[in-house]
Amino acid sequence: SIKYYAPRIYSSQYRAVTSSDYESVLGFIYPNVESVTAFGGEEMSPPRFGKVFISVKPRNGDFLSDQTKRELIQRLRSYAVAGIVPEFVDLKYLYVELKVNAYYNPSLNDQPETLKTGISKALTQYSKSIDVNKFGGRFKYSKSVSLIDSINSSITSNITLVTIRRNLRAVLGQFAQYEVCFGNMFHTQESSYNVVSTGFTIEGVVGTVYMADEVINRETGRMFFFTYIEGGTPTIIKRNAGTVDYMHGEVLIDTCNITSTSIGNNVIEIQAIPHSNDVVGLRDLYVKFDMTNTTINMVQDLISS
Repeated sequence: SIKYYAPRIYSSQYRAVTSSDYESVLGFIYPNVESVTAFGGEEMSPPRFGKVFISVKPRNGDFLSDQTKRELIQRLRSYAVAGIVPEFVDLKYLYVELKVNAYYNPSLNDQPETLKTGISKALTQYSKSIDVNKFGGRFKYSKSVSLIDSINSSITSNITLVTIRRNLRAVLGQFAQYEVCFGNMFHTQESSYNVVSTGFTIEGVVGTVYMADEVINRETGRMFFFTYIEGGTPTIIKRNAGTVDYMHGEVLIDTCNITSTSIGNNVIEIQAIPHSNDVVGLRDLYVKFDMTNTTINMVQDLISS
């Protein structure tokens, strides 16, 4: 951190003028920073001139407390240029998850669970690397698949699917609109269900509701709500529930009253397949390689054996 921040705080001369200055000064006055990003209000749509927005990932947690934000704003004012107002925005996680099918030669190794453990340890180590777990981070697909192949000579190949996820935090019992930005282009091979969510309930509908997309053209689609019973077929209850921008990776949910969620903390997980297997975290998105929801399946390579 000294190698990183020392030349930057020197070049800023302890003044916060540009966005990179705010990043350097914040790392100087708050050593608990793991990663920080700052951008001017003029970059937003619509623009908010006269403000600089800052998002911080602390070392000892997922979010900054409101008290810490207030204290940092007071300290930043002594470095900021007059007329520029610093403002903290909530950290936004972009989760990367893998579905790994690893093929192995049973003639060379008859212990698939040992191989699976080795793959899990290697990917866990990569999830802690400097490539990911930061603003502007990048998940590198080639690096992850090469790690899998190099675990043991008995592993002949692997087919690995990359998915990205954002968590939507619902406001329960109130009519609200929602916007979820992934910052990465979506893959749209299928006509529907390229973007899917976990369950929730809405006012006036009995049972658990899910959301998915329906492709209109290469660039846009519409979101719809549906119910589903195991072994049955989906029943669409609202066809025009929002829109999806596949080119920019943005999901907009029209006004609805969500009353509960299947996952705790009022969270609805929204998952999509990225157009590129290399996932990049832009501006205020913090890339996090999530091993919790990564699945590893060992498959016998009968051709090699």
